[in-house]
Amino acid sequence: MMADRVTYGLFGEPRVKLLSGDGRQLGKRVQEFPLASELASAGLLVVLVDSDSNAVAACGIRSLFNVLVLYVQESYRGRGLGTEVLVKTLDAARKHGLNFVTLSVSSDNVAAYRIYSTQGFRELVHLRKPDLILMINPLNRKGWVVYEFLKGLCALLPNSFLASVHGWLYERTV
Repeated sequence: MMADRVTYGLFGEPRVKLLSGDGRQLGKRVQEFPLASELASAGLLVVLVDSDSNAVAACGIRSLFNVLVLYVQESYRGRGLGTEVLVKTLDAARKHGLNFVTLSVSSDNVAAYRIYSTQGFRELVHLRKPDLILMINPLNRKGWVVYEFLKGLCALLPNSFLASVHGWLYERTV
């Protein structure tokens, strides 16, 4: 685990610090987050801590399907920290040789959808029953092949089947 970067506030005091590692190394820092178990199981985890070393945001990638999980504490939202931790996590994913990253986002979370889209995520399918949008970010050529394959597969399979598979996979990868 190492501190990668510190940003500074108006009077020169440290505001937030980026820490990167994995769930084993950094999982304790996010144990109070609603998504603690998902973040703690991440093979790649980036945590933003404030000047008191309290975690304020975290982004991790976990499981065989490179599922991205992002959480920003409510009092820190709207400051660009979610985008900052997401960008750092995607950079780390590229450095670790990942081909793609996937996620699901609630269809009514327009702000998150917009952020993910600007960072290279593409919509695979809108699962109507759980009202989730499945997205993928192809990080290289192999990732684009996976994207095209999954996009075609999603077009062929019934939405209810895809929703069931998504639920089944989610339960087994947490």
